[in-house]
Amino acid sequence: MLQGGKAHLVNIILLCVVGMTQGDAVHQLPSIHLTENEKRILFCQYETSGSPDLFWYIQEHNKAPEHLLNEYLNDNPRFKERFSASHEKSEKTFNLTLSAAVLSDSATYFCALRPTLCQSVSHPIQKLHAASSCTGL
Repeated sequence: MLQGGKAHLVNIILLCVVGMTQGDAVHQLPSIHLTENEKRILFCQYETSGSPDLFWYIQEHNKAPEHLLNEYLNDNPRFKERFSASHEKSEKTFNLTLSAAVLSDSATYFCALRPTLCQSVSHPIQKLHAASSCTGL
């Protein structure tokens, strides 16, 4: 968007975070530049042998990373209106869509993969003979 004859650029740096499981990986493009009000999809492809938990984080300059959204939850009021994610399991992608960039979106974006470990409990629990539990790593 032009304001006073100047185009404002939104700088986005993409980084990845991967759980400590062998064979897991997240792939992102290194950085992109946008102009205000531009729509953009931030690419994230993952590799895992397990069932993935997928997250996006944002880290603004000189600030700690902040949870943006995950596969099941997009309730951060600061990002809810303009950010969404799409999980394509067959493609193993979890892409983030930014509907209309603003200058304050200039930040580092992290796509994170945290595999989930599921195990069976075989001993009775209050007369239950089997149960399953999932614990995030």
